[in-house]
Amino acid sequence: MIEDRVICVDIGSTWTKGAVFKLSHDRFSLERRAAMATTTDYLPDGFYAVLRHLQPDCNWHNTESSPLPVYFSSSAKGGLSVAVVGLVPEMTLQIARLAAFSAGARITAAYSYRLTRNCIAAIEKSRPDILLLCGGTDGGNERYVTENARVLASSDYDGTIIYAGNNMAVDQIRDLLDSRDLRISENLMPDFGQLNIEPVREAIKSVFLERIVSGKGLDQLIRQFDTQPLPTPLAMINLVDAIGKNIADWQNFALIDMGGATTDFYSFAEAYYADSGTIMKGIVEPRLKRTVEGDLGMRVSAESAFETARDLLLASLEGSQQSLESLRAYTEKLVANTSHLPADLAEQSYDQLLASACIFHAVMRHAGIIEQIYTAKGPVWAQSGKDLRRINRIVGTGGFLAAMGRAGDAIELPFSPQPDVEKIPLLPVNFEYYADPDYILPLLGSLAEKYPRQSAAAAVSYLTRLHPNEEEVKEFSHSEFTDA
Repeated sequence: MIEDRVICVDIGSTWTKGAVFKLSHDRFSLERRAAMATTTDYLPDGFYAVLRHLQPDCNWHNTESSPLPVYFSSSAKGGLSVAVVGLVPEMTLQIARLAAFSAGARITAAYSYRLTRNCIAAIEKSRPDILLLCGGTDGGNERYVTENARVLASSDYDGTIIYAGNNMAVDQIRDLLDSRDLRISENLMPDFGQLNIEPVREAIKSVFLERIVSGKGLDQLIRQFDTQPLPTPLAMINLVDAIGKNIADWQNFALIDMGGATTDFYSFAEAYYADSGTIMKGIVEPRLKRTVEGDLGMRVSAESAFETARDLLLASLEGSQQSLESLRAYTEKLVANTSHLPADLAEQSYDQLLASACIFHAVMRHAGIIEQIYTAKGPVWAQSGKDLRRINRIVGTGGFLAAMGRAGDAIELPFSPQPDVEKIPLLPVNFEYYADPDYILPLLGSLAEKYPRQSAAAAVSYLTRLHPNEEEVKEFSHSEFTDA
């Protein structure tokens, strides 16, 4: 049964956003929206503040049942952190990364082959929510996964361990890690080069629901509204998947979700084309892919974004009156005060430079490469990773990109670097840029799994096609949307 009206809420690290949607014909339409500052000590306070603004006549704290169905997502705890331990970097470890990213997690570390003392010390220090242990095809190598399990058993790591490796080693893994919070999943790569991501996605989601939501009052919201939250990135993955599968002419697109701490990049497109004149090296990546970059953000990660993109930023500043040192000073100011908004056009331009740099490096890491290799039959072009050259639409969402969208301005997307002649990145070439000016996509993401066609149609209808502003930087409001 499809509800006529629903409420969606997304609890972010800075803002808690909400909206009332009405089902009109084949899509949801926006009736009312609101945003309140996230109450980080106790998340329900900000959540209920949004609900009161959306439905002021309802006593939300005392009602036994909501007047409307409520769906919600959350990234307020900084995302679900996962450390990945695999075998061969080009195969098992790559698949493990894809599985974790597709579940809405962020990768804090990745290790191949054998865990050393330094690796264990780093895991104990960072304390990821989940450690994903995998490696070996079914019936294949058991040595590395059992040795790594033995080392983990003697460590001080107390998080959840998900085993998704060689099925012949399951009994040994259970015996070695019997005192730990161990979950057994199907092998990520049961046969050489074969992807089996969905069981691990479900296992990670299960851990999120059982363990991560218990902090800061999320469990109270689950009891009140009888619904399970999604990690915000997983909600976005579901929406990207729904758009690609249900909307005509949106079978080759990408989405950039830029926040203060990370830049997430999603692509929905074939990863490899047999008619491209290349051979495939390694696995063929999935049509739907997500990567998240923890060092690329507009506020919390501004300093690391500056260091990562120093050369690109220096080239962008060439010929201007601004200097790299003044930009560095600005990033230090942002990290010291993550709620800072640009005070003038100079700081506005710095934000745009940072945003462009974050996008460029996020896309470079998401994209595959081609390189010339030599075989017995002579030189051939080999592809590794995902081919983004046929992406024809890119969507920008997140606080900064939404604000630019409200101003009718597209961020500059610097996708044409001087490539390394040996490794050529497979970047988007000819595409249209769309903005999510009302920051509505994370909200619709909560509906995408249950109502894929209706949420996808709504999402595309609220996007605005934009063209890069080639004139000087113009002023626009960075403030979060609100009807208050």
